[in-house]
Formats: sequence, structure tokens, C-alpha cells
Amino acid sequence: MRKSLIILVGLSILILLTPYLYEKIFAKSGSFQLDVVEVNALLKELGSGSEPAVPPASEDFSFDYTVLDQDENLIFSTEKDASSASLAEATKNRDSIRNILHEGKLTGYLIIHNNTEKIAAGIRRRYMKMWTAAIIISLILWAGYAGYLYFKIIRPFEKLDEFAGNVAMGNLDAPLQMDRGNVFGAFTESFDIMREEISLARKKEYEANESKRELVVQLSHDIKTPVASIKAMSEVLEVRSRQTEDEFTNAKVKAIGQKADQIDTLVSNLFAATLSELEHLEVNTSETVSSELAAIIKTADHEQRIKDVRIPECIICMDKIRASQVVTNIIYNSYKYADTEIILEAAADEEYLNLSFSDKGGGVPDDDLPVIMNKYRRGENSKGKEGSGLGLYISRNLMLDMGGHIECENTEEGFKVTIGFKLA
Repeated sequence: MRKSLIILVGLSILILLTPYLYEKIFAKSGSFQLDVVEVNALLKELGSGSEPAVPPASEDFSFDYTVLDQDENLIFSTEKDASSASLAEATKNRDSIRNILHEGKLTGYLIIHNNTEKIAAGIRRRYMKMWTAAIIISLILWAGYAGYLYFKIIRPFEKLDEFAGNVAMGNLDAPLQMDRGNVFGAFTESFDIMREEISLARKKEYEANESKRELVVQLSHDIKTPVASIKAMSEVLEVRSRQTEDEFTNAKVKAIGQKADQIDTLVSNLFAATLSELEHLEVNTSETVSSELAAIIKTADHEQRIKDVRIPECIICMDKIRASQVVTNIIYNSYKYADTEIILEAAADEEYLNLSFSDKGGGVPDDDLPVIMNKYRRGENSKGKEGSGLGLYISRNLMLDMGGHIECENTEEGFKVTIGFKLA
């Protein structure tokens, strides 16, 4: 760019000096000098007779002149306004006066007009025209250079500034328009590569965080089931130790139950906190036999409050892990809020395999029923009981992601949750 600027400055100076150099050369070329050969030729022609002859109109000389006879009468003039019509006027105008001779005898006078001012005025006009043209050409060159600077440097830099603003605001989807022809061509390409790398790194970071959260949720869910089993078995052992009056064993069993409660609380808090960030878990549905649901229900119902688990045989679309989470949430809610037996009803229609879980805990207030599956929403019957209000919310999202549905309603005796798995 520095090199091009030096060239442009030099070219502008040369253009601006051109009129001056031209006139210098022109002035030295004899523009102000008379052609002696022409003058002698004219004198010879005028002195060809006893009276000064009038030159033919076809003859053209490089100077203006006036012809007088020997009595100073005007015979001919190349100017319409013959200012030098007498020798006195010619002398006043500093004109050149030559005698016209015929055979050595004076027959008239040739007055060659002093047109120095006229020539100089013409030179000045020509000089001004050339100077004006030189200025216009220089301005055009500078305007072109200014346009070059704007489109090749300033405009790309403005795009870089806009691009930097987008990156600063976290908008990494807007690419930087590249033009290898401008000064920042390779530079802008490097910036766009940086944007792509940042976007890729952020995407990988997001995926890694999502994977970690899903892993925490999955582990939390998987831990809750064996902890619940430990808690249930500790309660059985506690009852038996009381019967045998073994205080040492009874104390240890109580400690096991308390530790199981602590683990369950910690896992529940971790589960709720992670899900509040994760919002949705990844769901991968596949065609599965309905008998898989029976195994899921029996595993989740560690207190064996569902006496009859019979599922119609069919093929359904289901994610086993997510279906297990849904069933576990429904059964644990019943344990926590109803603490009664659970009645399972299973039936298939033209589109879904529907499973209904009913308890006898009195249900929830009618005002809470429409919003019971909203995030962090808990019914009035949940007061004094641990929970995050995410169980039914998560279950609804998982069922919808699997192509199924979930509904909640009150019955005469308690609360009923129906989930439907889409038939394959």
C-alpha cells in the first residue's frame, strides 16, 4: 500500500507539471520568432510590380501583416481592424516595418504586426486548459485511490469490526465474508477459521456438559433403586431384630436405614439440580415387546404394592431407560404421597398401549390438577414431604419424546396416572 501511494503521488506531480513543461518546450520552439524565409517570400511577391501586389487569398502566412503604398495608403491587411494603417501607428505598436522595393525603387511598406500579446494570450489559454485537465485527471486518480482504500481496506476492516462484535456477543453462526483481493484477505480467512474453531469448541463443550449431566441423571436414577431396596430390606431386618430382641443388630440396622435415607436425599437433590439444567434427556426409541414393561414395573415396585402385573402382548415404541424413569417416578410419587396399594390396569387400543396406575390416597385438589405436570409444581398434599416438583414434568417430556402421552386425573378413591406407549 505504501508503494502504491508513492507511485500515485509521483504520477500526480508529473501530471501537474506537464503543462508547465509543455509550455517551456513550446516557448523555446520559436513561437515568438518570425520566419525570415516567409517574410522574404512575401516581400518578393509584393515587389513584383511597380505597385505593391495584393497576395492571393489562397496564400497563408504564419503572421499578420498590412501592406501600404509609398504614400501610406492601405492596400491590404490580414486583420479586419487594421490597427497599423500608418507608419506612425506601426511604430507605436512596435510592429516590424519593411520596405517594398521594385527594381531598387520604393513602392510601399510591409508592416508585420507585433502579435506577441496575442500569441501569449493563446499560450495562456492553452496552459489553463492543460492545467485544468491535469487537475481533473489528478482528482480522478485520487478519487479512484480513495475508492480503492475504502473497498479494499476500510470496508473490510468495518466487516472485521462487525464480525468481532458478533463473536463478542456469542453469535458464532455469522460467517465473515472473505475477499482474497483485499489487503486483509488472508487475515479475514484466519479470523473466520478462528470463528469456526471457537464454534466447534463451544459445541463440543456443550455436548460434553450435556453428556455429563445425562450421566449424572442416569447414575442418580440407577442409584435410587438399589438404595430404596436397601432401605426396604433394612426395615424388614429392623422388625426381625426387634422380635429377637437383639439390640446390637437393631442399632446397626437402624444405622443402615438412616444412611440409606441420607444417600436417597443426596441423590434426589443431585437428580433434581441436574435435571433443572438439562431440561430434556436424550431419547432413543426402538420397537420393543410389551413384556419389557412388566419387568420395568416389577423392578421399580420394590415394595410390591402392585399385586397384579399383566401387560397385553404387543410391539411398542419405547426407550427402555426413559420408560423405566417414567414408571419409577409414578410409583415413587404414589409411595410418597398416597402410601397405599397401587392398582395397575393395562389395555391396548388402535394406537397406544395404555397403562394406568391408581392409588387410594385421596388424590390432589382439583385446582392443582391442570398444572400438576408443570415444572416445580407440587400439590397441596405434598406439604412436609421431600420433593422437587420435577417427577411428572420429566415424565411428560419423556413420554412426548417417545411419541406417547401421559394424563393425570382424580378418581373416587385417589389419584390416577395413565401413560400410553405408541404401538409399532
